[in-house]
Amino acid sequence: MSKVCMVIPTYNEAENLPKLVEALEEELQKSDFKIIIVDDNSPDGTAEIAKKLNERYGNIIIHRKPSKLGIGSAIRDGLKIALSFPECEYIVTMDADLSHNPKDVRHLLSEAEDADLVQGSRYMKGGGVIGWSSFRRAVSHTANLLCRLLFRTQLHEHTSNLRVYSRRCGEMIMANLHCEHYDWFIGSILLTKDYAYRIKEVPITFVNRVHGKSKLTASDIFKWTSYVSKTCYRRLLNRIEMGL
Repeated sequence: MSKVCMVIPTYNEAENLPKLVEALEEELQKSDFKIIIVDDNSPDGTAEIAKKLNERYGNIIIHRKPSKLGIGSAIRDGLKIALSFPECEYIVTMDADLSHNPKDVRHLLSEAEDADLVQGSRYMKGGGVIGWSSFRRAVSHTANLLCRLLFRTQLHEHTSNLRVYSRRCGEMIMANLHCEHYDWFIGSILLTKDYAYRIKEVPITFVNRVHGKSKLTASDIFKWTSYVSKTCYRRLLNRIEMGL
């Protein structure tokens, strides 16, 4: 019985995945957990490497998608698989490129005991970013500041994938959110707040990937910006209609 399921979306992470899995297995070796690799049909053999890792560890599930459909779509598939296990109480999501420290996972899980969504935060006190250019840092910081102000979330972080979802939060999001790209991150936070579920932020240090290329594209930024704009407009109209 696995109380915790780790959901890790991958695309061309053949070089990083073995190091990440080894670190997670070492860090959580006394815990009962599964690792769910959701691969966007990586041409570099990431899924095949995940299968070999499962031969070694025995607690890895590989779900291979037919094409590159987006990180939100991959997380949705991973959550669906995790929730198919009745014993799963917590779902951890994280990137496969070693930008998230496996040592932070246990801390986030401990904070999840009295929260429905625990967000690893680069921008709260104690958090940080290593290895980004000034431009990339400014873009990310501005995006998170806009979300905080536009949606009144009182959070510092809205775009990092290092999170823990409670089972009831995961079920609620699966039933109501259909984002397929980076808009997943802000969409899931807004839904969690709308349902008055508790969100906690925990400081993390994000380290820029050493191997491989970032998956974030100009198209992704445009889709995210469009989603935020439309969502802000829709929620503003709702507030006006309600007389708030």
